[in-house]
Amino acid sequence: MVSIIQNYKYRTLPLKNFNGIDVSDILAKGNKALNENKFNEALKYYNQAVNINPDEIKIYKQMAKAQFGLKDYASAEKNFKIYLEENPDDSDILIELGETQRQMGYYHKALNTFTCAYKLDNANDLAKRSMLTAKNDILAVYSPIRARKEKEAYAKNNLQQALKMTVDYLTPEYMKNLKDITFQFGKTASMGGTGNIAQYENSKKSITVSNSYIYASPQVIAAYLSHESVHAHDKDPYTSVCEEQDAYEVAAKFWIKNSNGIKDPEMDYAAELYRKSPDTLKTRVEEIYTLRDPSISQTSPNHPPQKFFHWNTKNNSSAASQSIKTYDVIA
Repeated sequence: MVSIIQNYKYRTLPLKNFNGIDVSDILAKGNKALNENKFNEALKYYNQAVNINPDEIKIYKQMAKAQFGLKDYASAEKNFKIYLEENPDDSDILIELGETQRQMGYYHKALNTFTCAYKLDNANDLAKRSMLTAKNDILAVYSPIRARKEKEAYAKNNLQQALKMTVDYLTPEYMKNLKDITFQFGKTASMGGTGNIAQYENSKKSITVSNSYIYASPQVIAAYLSHESVHAHDKDPYTSVCEEQDAYEVAAKFWIKNSNGIKDPEMDYAAELYRKSPDTLKTRVEEIYTLRDPSISQTSPNHPPQKFFHWNTKNNSSAASQSIKTYDVIA
């Protein structure tokens, strides 16, 4: 499962300095580059904007995001703090600051920052799992074997709870087709510079959730397992726009029913789109997956059902003549 939040967080409002110079165009260019993981290019535009209007505090937040992408954590920490001086209750940016500190090995400092974010918004699942991660990091410094064992035990228990929720949500007949699938935490592939949250590998008959979600709430993990189960149910190495749309709809409906007030940016966004209308979610999924892979098919063998799927035929229509692409990893 890949993120469909791209281009969603970084909306640009008109920004002007005291001389009336509008820098929103510059910010828009920087945000576009940031969304595409072109961090050096993004930073170039943010530096231009801050030189024009050093008093516009939002620029520092965006600069810090680009610097984090470049692994310039010291600069990112500095600019996140500048932004937070005027926006101390922004829990999302507090989490990003905490992760910056964690990447520098400042685990105690990171834990304090994550704790502040969690106190501001204790429904924020990322804040909670970031706290637990930092606590395990601290333990690993003093007792690495104990830290590893505790993390493994937590992962096992958490995955079992998530699997139970997934099984309870999907129909028994549906789950029967997944009996040979291995569900696990592990390292996931990177697509477009961003690691998959979860993925299905047909050759290994496995569904993997990113290790970064070990401390996530069970319902968060279960939402991603539900998504990947749509891919695994087909037992083939194919995906399509239609299959991804089906997978996101299953996950969004799971989240609406089971989130119980927990906040997860990806699932909240998918559910928000679905509540507007199923077609709104489908449109967004198509935008992201065709951007990520322009060669992705519109349909695949079981999406829609095979009798409606056109393999290569003599028909000259683009839909009928489109060849189907295999994937090592389906996210």
